[in-house]
Amino acid sequence: MKVLIYYKENELHPVGGPTGYLYNLRNELIKEKINFIFFLSYNANSRREKAKKIFKKLPKSFQNIFYSLKRKPYMILNSSPKKSEINLGEFDFVHFHSTMQMYSCKDSLENYKGILLLTSHTPKAPFKEIIEDNISNSEYFSNKKMYDQLENVDLYAFNRADYIIFPTKEAEEPYYHTWNKYKEIHEKNKDKYIYIPTGIAPIDTSSFSKNAIRKEYNIPQDAFVVCYVGRHNEVKGYDQLKKIGENILKKRNDIYFLIAGKEEPLKGIDNSHWIEVGWTNKAHEIIYSSDVFVLPNKETYFDLILLEVMSIGKPVVLTNTGGNKYFKKFTKSGLHYYDYGKNDDAVEKILRLKDNNKIDEEGKLNKEIFNNNFTIEIFTKKYIETIEKIYKSKKRSEKCEK
Repeated sequence: MKVLIYYKENELHPVGGPTGYLYNLRNELIKEKINFIFFLSYNANSRREKAKKIFKKLPKSFQNIFYSLKRKPYMILNSSPKKSEINLGEFDFVHFHSTMQMYSCKDSLENYKGILLLTSHTPKAPFKEIIEDNISNSEYFSNKKMYDQLENVDLYAFNRADYIIFPTKEAEEPYYHTWNKYKEIHEKNKDKYIYIPTGIAPIDTSSFSKNAIRKEYNIPQDAFVVCYVGRHNEVKGYDQLKKIGENILKKRNDIYFLIAGKEEPLKGIDNSHWIEVGWTNKAHEIIYSSDVFVLPNKETYFDLILLEVMSIGKPVVLTNTGGNKYFKKFTKSGLHYYDYGKNDDAVEKILRLKDNNKIDEEGKLNKEIFNNNFTIEIFTKKYIETIEKIYKSKKRSEKCEK
């Protein structure tokens, strides 16, 4: 049995989304010496990589024009041919981690006899994310007919896949909310769905210093620190986080907000107790130095940052939405839910956490939940068991047909 994860191994990094998801999986596969699961290899002599090297030497102005055009549907939908970088026929499984990846191999998949797996990862319908998060309203409405064709990419991928892997049923919620065809798609393909809760490598906090981070950002050692790490946009709830922060900072002068992530498209609050770190490679140390983490998602898939915070051992105030809901099954936890937009409730929960002196106790509960359910070892084992089960079922079916 051979499995190809259609993602370049050299592009894996400990970040969010599929890149971080697969980074953790790849490392565990190496550790466990699993030799039948492969990633796309980096080939410096390939035509694509040679073209990249030439492109990087071109003037910035030309590169910017190219990137603006690259998003356009005719570049994605009408490029021809749509072929895989390698021979897919060598593999019994090919696992795609975006609908666009699968669509880009459309021609190669016409005669593919193996099993296709799809994991989409996005916190809304993938074509909606491209349009709503990467294209201005004026650009969209000027070329609406063209951009709306992007939906065909998602329709193709969900219908072409043999199995569709989500972390949990709750992670599908933003697809129902953002895609009016998703209910029909799910019903049509209901026997394809498999749920494997994501796992990550635990965060090693042994070298972290709470005092050092607070000193670096001029935060008093005895202050109560609320943390957020992530994208500064509406789907992640950053606009609502600001409202929560403004409410709290009007009432209390012993609370600080420590925020990590690129400060765009939305900007932070102009207040000395609201600290924007920007992009940082110290995100885990920042979380460790805080008292509580806020996850204010409007829509969410299955946020890796929640697993990271639980691994570090911090209580979380989070919205009752999407993949977040899965964790409600753990009745003893340091997870405090509120409905998206009900910011007064979030404020109340944060202030209650500050005053009840149970921060450490609740953090330990979250860490215990993580250790028992969401480690990369647990995830990798379930992933391999799932693939083996599908493979054996196919072989039995083929044998019966003969």
